[in-house]
Amino acid sequence: MLYAKNLVLNKLFNLIIILLAVTFTFVGCGDGVSNKTEGVIEYKVTYPKMEKDNFMRDFMPDKMHVKFKDNTYSNSLSAGMGMFKSSFICNKSNSEYIQIVKLINKKYALKLDGDGIAKSMASKPAYTIEFTDEVKEIIGYHCNKAIVNVNNEAQDAFTVYYTDKINIETPNWCNEYVEIPGVLLEYQYEKYGVCMRFTASKIEFKKVDDEEFLLPTGYTLISEPEMDKEMQEIFDSFK
Repeated sequence: MLYAKNLVLNKLFNLIIILLAVTFTFVGCGDGVSNKTEGVIEYKVTYPKMEKDNFMRDFMPDKMHVKFKDNTYSNSLSAGMGMFKSSFICNKSNSEYIQIVKLINKKYALKLDGDGIAKSMASKPAYTIEFTDEVKEIIGYHCNKAIVNVNNEAQDAFTVYYTDKINIETPNWCNEYVEIPGVLLEYQYEKYGVCMRFTASKIEFKKVDDEEFLLPTGYTLISEPEMDKEMQEIFDSFK
């Protein structure tokens, strides 16, 4: 009887150890660098400078999806029940940046190489980034806080949060946040007179098709000034 009781207790103890190990594995999933190199991050999109009663909010993008694979990534936004779609593809292996815009029957694309990216970045307002010791948890990752000061007329300042635990090498090599050594899980972007704030809401590691990082057929290549003109007209229509 005593032997049977001890046997049951030993099995129960072993089961508890296994459950604790599994629990700590899942709790700590955001603390170590993931060895998974592809997946999708979903972001909630908000508009901090837009009036809350602005009826056009309902027609603006409310989600963004970032797909990544082997240090290449794309992000995509859509609005107006799919009539407007915009995507960016950043391929570090060949230093290529592609912007894709679709509005009803209009399809435009912009391609920049390394030199083109550098020229484009130089034309934008400069950022001064202050790194802090503060942290915040976002979708299970301990994210570092940084304060971004924009050298523009308004002297805007805002906070961003990033993590180096998602396996994307130098993820900000082609944008204004190039100094930040990690994937941004909360940040802000302002262009075409619209300020958008992105906050990660979930991440899913899964297979991503290579075609997600290719320029689709049927798009007309245009210059950056032409793309800015088209995008400005689109966002003006949302105001």
